[in-house]
Amino acid sequence: MQTAQSLVKESIELISLPDVYVRLRSIISSPNASMSDVAQVIIHDPAITARLLRLVNSPFFGLTSKVDTITHAINLLGMQQLHDLVLATVVVDSFSGFTNDSFNIYDFWFNGVYCAVTARLLAYHCDDIDTERPFVAGLLHNIGHLVTQQKLPDASKKAIDLAKQKNIDLYLAEREVLGFDYAQVGAALMKEWQLPESLQHMTEYHVEPVKSPGHRLETALIHIASVVTKNALAEIPVNSETLFINPACLQITGLSIDDMGMFKKEVDQQVSMVMNLLFKNKKSA
Repeated sequence: MQTAQSLVKESIELISLPDVYVRLRSIISSPNASMSDVAQVIIHDPAITARLLRLVNSPFFGLTSKVDTITHAINLLGMQQLHDLVLATVVVDSFSGFTNDSFNIYDFWFNGVYCAVTARLLAYHCDDIDTERPFVAGLLHNIGHLVTQQKLPDASKKAIDLAKQKNIDLYLAEREVLGFDYAQVGAALMKEWQLPESLQHMTEYHVEPVKSPGHRLETALIHIASVVTKNALAEIPVNSETLFINPACLQITGLSIDDMGMFKKEVDQQVSMVMNLLFKNKKSA
């Protein structure tokens, strides 16, 4: 019987992360790592360097001074935040060649960016939490869909149809059809990539946040952000009558459903900017 883990292991050669990220992760995990070491890895990839500098100099980050070198960016953001931004850019590139006649890759990434921007904004309103890790988790929370759509297109379509027919969440329909869901596939992929445990938890448990064995605050944020995203992109009003957010997540984060409409307005203003920053060619994302 196929599992999320076995599906990922069959697919990993097609979706491996580039050497620049692997080297960066290795250096950052070293106790003797210096900012200069990290910068040297990144600047050897001109495309990533250009995109990172474009990101950190954008209004999205709101920095007061111009950042003209990767070393300067590390000084301002720190190694973990720069790691997360590099991760976001290389994952986007790793799936750039994805093709599926029944799956719109631009819509997929727009969904991810909307969730990412929402999660980052929500994180600003929580105490003692980094804002870039939720951004990356939001961007990648649906990454399992790219694996299932590529490897199991017919079964994935059947799950989508079943979800509509039964009016249930897609992850529940996928469990019926596939035996596992996209969130589990995404977490399995992140484990194969040796990404941080926090990203694995946020990805796997954002559909059922109360089951998360750790990083519960961050997972709750991604759950809330994904629900807001689902409503916003379906043009359903974002309010207390339409948002089906797990109440435990509101308690964990201290956020209120009444705040979500206000957050949405700010997110709407930022999403197109982030899409343009992350993707060289918006239409072919």
